[in-house]
Amino acid sequence: MLKARGDLEDALSVFDAALALAPEWPDAHFARAETLAEAGDTLAAREGYAAYLRFADADVMGAEARLALLGAAPTPASLPAAYVRTLFDQYAERFDEALLTRLEYRAPYQLRAAFDKAAPLAAASLRVLDLGCGTGLAGEAFRDRASWLAGVDLSPGMVAAARRKRLYDSLAVEEAVTALAARPAAYDLVVAADVLVYIGDLAPLFRAARHALAAGGYICVSTERADAGDYSLGRGCRYAHGRPYIERLAAETGFEVVLHEDAVCRQEAGVDVPSRIAVLRAGACSEAEAHEADAGDIEREQRHAFQADIAGAAPLPRQQPEHDDGGH
Repeated sequence: MLKARGDLEDALSVFDAALALAPEWPDAHFARAETLAEAGDTLAAREGYAAYLRFADADVMGAEARLALLGAAPTPASLPAAYVRTLFDQYAERFDEALLTRLEYRAPYQLRAAFDKAAPLAAASLRVLDLGCGTGLAGEAFRDRASWLAGVDLSPGMVAAARRKRLYDSLAVEEAVTALAARPAAYDLVVAADVLVYIGDLAPLFRAARHALAAGGYICVSTERADAGDYSLGRGCRYAHGRPYIERLAAETGFEVVLHEDAVCRQEAGVDVPSRIAVLRAGACSEAEAHEADAGDIEREQRHAFQADIAGAAPLPRQQPEHDDGGH
């Protein structure tokens, strides 16, 4: 309350008193560091964030990223999973209203328009993965193009909110690269709306996405715009990526850039955030990748046949991408 009113000195006194009683309380160290940073005491703020990291079981507050922003640590390759999960679990109940009303978030339908423009001859019914699905805003934009719509997100709260919309054939609480790597050639389209802003080094995700896509499949992504370098971490703890970096990485991981254009996907404090939209097409897979995908299909067909025999029913006629619970 004191900090919110701008009474930084009194807020620091409260945190100091709390830490005198509980010197290993990580949340108090973090709050004190935030107040010191706001007051302009960079050195003391660095010490406070470092103390938080010493005592916290996991970096749920994003202290590592804040140390990087203060020049006390290298820019991390991605934000901690614990931080992203906690952030969106806390945000889940008010997510749609905040994004659509206050931030004028429009990435899902921009991605849909970009996909329709870039891939006019794509099949009408696609196996779609909504990566970092959140509450299902991108699912709403792409549901009518999907014969099978799967969603994955780090946040259980977000997945619960998405489930209530009854849009998805499958939902799972799962990390993005792990979800992609587990499903070779399982999808025709991967959508990542406002996901790459929490990842700096995109190479693991691009490689895993290529692994998860059938040859000729697509990945549609939104990014915030960096005008220099590969990627940078902004004050809001969101990454921006450079156009040459995205296009170089696409070529290195087996994608063709079909569309890559400037956009405004959201606002921050009433100001447009410079962004980009990209649609990438997966090239032909290698012989080894094709063999791996075929082997996975055979294994899944055998498993479904076995399960159907037990249930006394015929084997499933078509294998769809599967996650934990069916989502409905």
